[in-house]
Amino acid sequence: MLDHDNLEEFRDPQTFDLEDEGYYADWPLTKQWARSLGGPLLDLACGTGRIALRMAAEGYQVTGVDIVPEMIERARQKAIQQGVSIDWVVADARTFHLQKRFPFIYMLENVFQFFLTREDQEAMLARVREHLEPEGCFLFETRNPTPRNLLEVRHPDPSKYTLPDGGQLLTTEEQYYDPMTQIQHYTRQLTFLHPDGQRQEKTLHTNLRYVFPQEMEALLFYNGFQIRACYGNWQQDPLTATSPAMIYVCQRRS
Repeated sequence: MLDHDNLEEFRDPQTFDLEDEGYYADWPLTKQWARSLGGPLLDLACGTGRIALRMAAEGYQVTGVDIVPEMIERARQKAIQQGVSIDWVVADARTFHLQKRFPFIYMLENVFQFFLTREDQEAMLARVREHLEPEGCFLFETRNPTPRNLLEVRHPDPSKYTLPDGGQLLTTEEQYYDPMTQIQHYTRQLTFLHPDGQRQEKTLHTNLRYVFPQEMEALLFYNGFQIRACYGNWQQDPLTATSPAMIYVCQRRS
C-alpha cells in the first residue's frame, strides 16, 4: 500500500511544465508511426498536452486522456491559446471507455512505470485493446532496468529552473530500489526561491515499477498483444542490456 499520493507531482501542472519544457526526443518516432497508421489518435496519460498539441497542429484528430484534472485543465488552456481543437477526457487509463477505436494509441514519458502491480498493467492493456482498431498499434516506453537506471541517482546534482516570476526552482532527488517488488522509490525536494525573498519547500514521493524485457514480452503476449517493433532509445537503436529505454510498438494478437 502506498502511504502517499503517487500522482502528487502532477497536481501542480505549471511546475511540471517548467521541468518538462523542451523535451521532444520522442516526437520524431511518434510522429512517424502516426503518419504510418493515420488518425484519429489517442494520447493516453497525455499530461498537459505536450505531444497531443503538436499532433493536433499537424492536422490529426486527437483525444487526450489523463487521470489528473489539473493536467487536463492546463492542457485545455494551452489548446485554446494555440488555436487547436482536442477532445480532453479526465479518466483512469485502467478503467476508461470512450466507445470508439483508434488506429494509433501512444503513452509516453515512462507512464507505464506508474502501473505498480500486474493487475494495474493488465487493466490498462485491456483498455488499450478495447480501443485499438484491429490493425492498430500501441506505442509506449518504459525505462530499461539496467544497473545504471536502478542504482545510480538520475540527477546527482541539484537541478535549477527559472520561475515565471524570475525566481529559481532548485530540485534534489534520492532513490531506493526494492528488488522484490521491482519498484523504485523516489523522494524529490523542491525549493522555490522567489524574488521577494519568499522561500517555499515541497517534498514529493513517487514510486515507479520496473519491468524486465522477458517479463514484458510475456505480459504483452498473455494480454493479447504481439510486438511489431522494439527499440532501445528514440533513435530506433536495438534494445540491448545497456539501452536506457524499452520502447514497444505492439498490435492486438489475432
